[in-house]
Amino acid sequence: MKLGEAQKITSMHLNALSQRRRTLKELLEEGQASGSGSANFDRVEITKELSAVEKEYEQTQDVADELSAMSTAIQNAEVARQQGEAIAEAAEEILKILEVFRRIAKGDKVPATDEKKLMEYSQVMYMSAKNMALMNQNCERKKHKSLWEEEPAQEEPVDPFELAANTEVGEPLAGVTAVSRSSDTGTGAAPSA
Repeated sequence: MKLGEAQKITSMHLNALSQRRRTLKELLEEGQASGSGSANFDRVEITKELSAVEKEYEQTQDVADELSAMSTAIQNAEVARQQGEAIAEAAEEILKILEVFRRIAKGDKVPATDEKKLMEYSQVMYMSAKNMALMNQNCERKKHKSLWEEEPAQEEPVDPFELAANTEVGEPLAGVTAVSRSSDTGTGAAPSA
């Protein structure tokens, strides 16, 4: 079962339990208001069922909290991974710019696109490299290929919320104790799943 599906099922189950709890409390209040002696048996049964429903509600709420924490952790991990990739790409870009600076300063020939990237990054660095190249005019010059030629195709970033919702989590509600719904209480409520 996917995490998103489990969260929806848990939410629906909590809503059903909340409604059942509200119904049982109303029945108890009606019984106390009427004050009839024959309602004593029903009051005990309703109180027992209300206690069981509240226990199941607490267990289901714990599962919902765990699922929410799991979803948040998965989302945070994906965001951190994406940020790490962006930082690595930025560092690689800066290293390429520094290498272009070194090559120009040494007096080597670099492609115009590489010079342009250095100029866009920092006009001061570009001018410094050109001035250093003038001083190294008499040295042997190498011709270099562009450092930016092998640009890979950009992949579409993964949505952290979508990734979390599609994560497999098994059956998280399997450990929740289900309330037995007996028709002896006379509540007439249908069992909720």
